[in-house]
Amino acid sequence: MWPTIHLGRLSVGTYGLLVTLGYLSGALWLRCNRWEMRAPFKTFWQLGLCIVFGAVAGAKLGFWIVEGQYFLADPMWMLRHWKMGWVMWSGFLGTMLMGGIYQRWHNRRHRPRAYLPVADYFAPAFAIGHVLGRFACFAQGCCYGSPTSLPWGVRFTDHASAVSPELRGVALHPVQLYEAAVEALFAAFLIRHVLPGIRAKRYTYGTAFLGWLCAYSVARFLLEFLRADDRGTFLWSFLSPSQWVSLAVLIGAGTILYRRGIYERDPAGRSIFLRAPAPAA
Repeated sequence: MWPTIHLGRLSVGTYGLLVTLGYLSGALWLRCNRWEMRAPFKTFWQLGLCIVFGAVAGAKLGFWIVEGQYFLADPMWMLRHWKMGWVMWSGFLGTMLMGGIYQRWHNRRHRPRAYLPVADYFAPAFAIGHVLGRFACFAQGCCYGSPTSLPWGVRFTDHASAVSPELRGVALHPVQLYEAAVEALFAAFLIRHVLPGIRAKRYTYGTAFLGWLCAYSVARFLLEFLRADDRGTFLWSFLSPSQWVSLAVLIGAGTILYRRGIYERDPAGRSIFLRAPAPAA
């Protein structure tokens, strides 16, 4: 693990640096595709800030809920150690909520129909940022995997890592890197195939967003079986909270995608993404 990067006399936390770069990389990709979303400069950054706020607030709130017993025992410790404890699914739900609230406010004088067209572009952006987020987990030693005899097993020996003492020095599945690789593949597929198909009116709006939700839910559900860190329990102990959320998201997103269909049936009836006209390049 590499919890700290030393640049001369300056020391930077690797986790915080990579997470920040993850947000910035996703935002940069969106910025490069702003004209496709027909979003003027002000609208684009207002929506982006709302989504970042939703991601941060949702991720921390989810951690406090999952680790409720520790939060109630010492809430100030949980608040002081801000860099620790982020829940991906609750952070993502926070982005959906804030994105929906902003778009309803933005289109308050018109029927708000822009959610899925805009969400199609945020899906690969989120996947890109999540790749660096999982590298941050790997550098910090959190979200670690279960013991393995495979040749690429990783041993965490630093006492500053989040790995349980009994697993330090034991070869573990690099689950963080597995998930980073999966998200990179999802992002590449969305950018290279699905989004061009939506722009060419072969696929319906929402195919990229809903398809990514389904694919990531399946991947996350399976990868959770390879993790060894304490993620809490919910309902039955053989499934983690993230697995239950993954199942719920898969059913919900899959149902919507099935009902909407993947292939565009009415290209002429498409709505404009956002109310304002496309900005000049």
